[in-house]
Amino acid sequence: MKFSLMFYKNIVSSCAVILFSLIIILGPINSFGEFPISIVDQKIFKDLNGDWNLVGVVQNNAGMPIEVKIGVNITQSERQSLILTSNTFTNVIYPYVAAPFKFTISGNEFFNGFAYPIQTKEVTKPLLTDLSQNYSNLATAEEKALVGTIKNTGPNIIKNIAVYASAHSINGTQLDSVKSSLIPVIYPGEDVRYKILPDPAIKDGVYYYSCAGLDVNAPISTIDLGEGEYIVFNLESASMISDFRYENSSDSIIFEVKPYNPVGGPTNFKIPQISPNQKIEVLLDGKQYEKKLVTMNGKTISIDIFIPKDKHILKISGIRNQL
Repeated sequence: MKFSLMFYKNIVSSCAVILFSLIIILGPINSFGEFPISIVDQKIFKDLNGDWNLVGVVQNNAGMPIEVKIGVNITQSERQSLILTSNTFTNVIYPYVAAPFKFTISGNEFFNGFAYPIQTKEVTKPLLTDLSQNYSNLATAEEKALVGTIKNTGPNIIKNIAVYASAHSINGTQLDSVKSSLIPVIYPGEDVRYKILPDPAIKDGVYYYSCAGLDVNAPISTIDLGEGEYIVFNLESASMISDFRYENSSDSIIFEVKPYNPVGGPTNFKIPQISPNQKIEVLLDGKQYEKKLVTMNGKTISIDIFIPKDKHILKISGIRNQL
């Protein structure tokens, strides 16, 4: 089964009590919080070390990428109360998809209820779609593992990637939130295999996985210009980005962009300024784009462009002052 980075499932399950496996279900949880997020599928279980674990899923109901901080109230053995906070298993949750989370506390501490949103923030961080997954969401072998591969279909090296998912029973109940160890680098065209194991305390009940996605901890910030030369850049855009590359013959950076907003949205691109008279040209789908705003401060060139709805090819020339 092949999934792109943007393919996720969110399954809201019914509740059950399974005392013999030390899984404690505190009641049906459909959602918590208001737009733009919902927190669903929250469950608590005790692992083999005697620690308590609270797992769940945050669903992004908005049309923009967001960062989410969640919290949960706990009581310690001396009856002191405090709030634990955490992010989801991916730093950015893209529109209309879900990301799992997990809190772990010691056996002499207690969760006072379920997790709730502390802060949500809209961000203009693009989704790189040059990574794809190939996996079966059915748990594999006696380990009940999630096994698959990640392929880098783009022209750039991508670093520091982790895979995350939610583990479910055969009736859809979420049992665990899992995340792989960090994959340090994936080269262009390379397939990398991964395997994620659920917590041993709930392993026997795991039947399938959902919400499987990729957390890219180090987005591309340099691009290879050839002959060992690189250039630093910054890209802010609430959009999907693919085929990001440098074309030496036209001294251009070219990429495909599709805004999340159905009416289109802004994109800001920054590169170092090489010359005081550096000339920047922008082509959108092969046509001159005149409405760009280019500002220079002697160190940095900032290019602001409004991308119309749907998918487009953006070409920015003059990167090395060779127009």
